[in-house]
Amino acid sequence: SPPLGWGARLAVFVGIAYIVSFIAIAILRLGYPFELEWMEGSSIAHLNRVLHGLQLYVKPSLDFTPFTYPPLYFIVSAWVARLTGSGFVPLRLVSIAASLGTLAMIYAYVRRESASRWPALVAASLFAATFRQSGAWLDLGRVDALFLCLMMAGAAAVRRIESAWLAGIAGGVLFALAALTKQSALFIAAPVAVVLIATDWKRGVAFGATLAACFGGFAWVLNRQSGGWFSFYVFELPRDHPIIGQLLRGFWIEDFVGPLGFALAIGAAHFFLAPIRQRWRVLTLDFTLILALVLTGYATRIRVGSFINVALPAYLGVCVLAGLGLSTLWAHRRTDSPVSRRAESFVALLLLAQFALLAYKPWLQLPSSADRAAGEQIVESLRRVTGDVWVPRHPYLAELAGKPTFAHELALQDVLRQTEAAHSRALLGEIQAAARSRRFGLLVLDDESWVHHEFSPYYHHAAEMFGATETALFWPRTGFVTRPDFVWVPEADSTAARNVTGGPGRPH
Repeated sequence: SPPLGWGARLAVFVGIAYIVSFIAIAILRLGYPFELEWMEGSSIAHLNRVLHGLQLYVKPSLDFTPFTYPPLYFIVSAWVARLTGSGFVPLRLVSIAASLGTLAMIYAYVRRESASRWPALVAASLFAATFRQSGAWLDLGRVDALFLCLMMAGAAAVRRIESAWLAGIAGGVLFALAALTKQSALFIAAPVAVVLIATDWKRGVAFGATLAACFGGFAWVLNRQSGGWFSFYVFELPRDHPIIGQLLRGFWIEDFVGPLGFALAIGAAHFFLAPIRQRWRVLTLDFTLILALVLTGYATRIRVGSFINVALPAYLGVCVLAGLGLSTLWAHRRTDSPVSRRAESFVALLLLAQFALLAYKPWLQLPSSADRAAGEQIVESLRRVTGDVWVPRHPYLAELAGKPTFAHELALQDVLRQTEAAHSRALLGEIQAAARSRRFGLLVLDDESWVHHEFSPYYHHAAEMFGATETALFWPRTGFVTRPDFVWVPEADSTAARNVTGGPGRPH
């Protein structure tokens, strides 16, 4: 193919720099022994239950209440943990490998469209460049990276494998695995299945039947084994999250067009310049997949409790679209035409502007040595406390201190939102009983929340973990900005408070 112009070569260079930046950050954060995000620590509790052969989906309790996700990510992480040991490392390794796989799948999806590799490489690079915009999430111990990888692999299989039956079966299996990682994959798979059946019935029937058999079969088994709790956590609870009205429009402006407008403009060429009559089946599949990705990100983002990471499917869709648009523009390129050369330079400038919009400071994504020291001091403080300790938003800290771990505050809150349900009332009663009996020798709260209100009649604020000069310590690198700070002890008991007074940065 004709050589790239200087602008295109520069865009490729910048894109590769974003991939290198992601890999470097992921490697440097891999061994950090504390949370990078406030829910990441409780992924360890899920991993440990799988390692020990315990049910994930059980009646909600103060001891353990699962998050609202299917189990595959924790199962895969458990396989890795048998080699590495438990903790953050196996969880993050799975996410890092999955994210690199997603970059490869984006490349594979776009590569077939062009005689040149550079549109596919730019598409993958653009997704790497959204790392910070999407919450610096792709290496965390959370389900998202594996979900994206499996889903994108399924889309690539459906589009690239020549045999209709084989493509449908492979795509159906991969989408089912994606849905067993994060259930929102079903919202992407359903319209893809409909379009495939309408445009290529063999491919569509194989895809839909395989997806239904694999996901439906595993879901039936999991639900039967758990006595119905699987469907409660994975399907029922997520429906109860209210919608945030201001994000109904704000998503499109602040989260979508604002950061990715240039990529959208480039991607539009795929539908406006491609030969529609000859390629309508492929164009229909591309349009459906990308629209489903965007709408899935939107539908999840507008819910209470969401963070920008839930827009990852939408960002993935835009990056794929940009690569397809570049491929279409490349097909119209004429090296002997001054107009074509100027158009190439203009597209290259758009790409560079897009990369510039997504620029971030890599060093700010890394926890400091002071953060690590503060975490180690908190763990040591908790180890010295007599009795059990509950840190509602970071219960893994108690486990690091050699104490029993308890449920995460958000998992409990999801259940308690169903105020009239019997299981919700029973859970609230258990929490209130723990407060009345002063079950915990120590509570460490982040700020005033429903936990504070339930325990305040029986516990009192006795100390703080951090002093006035330690305002920058031990915050997560992404997600909800929160840290364990306020020490509460049972009424008429100041011993526990004396054990932690002084804070992680000061002597005890």
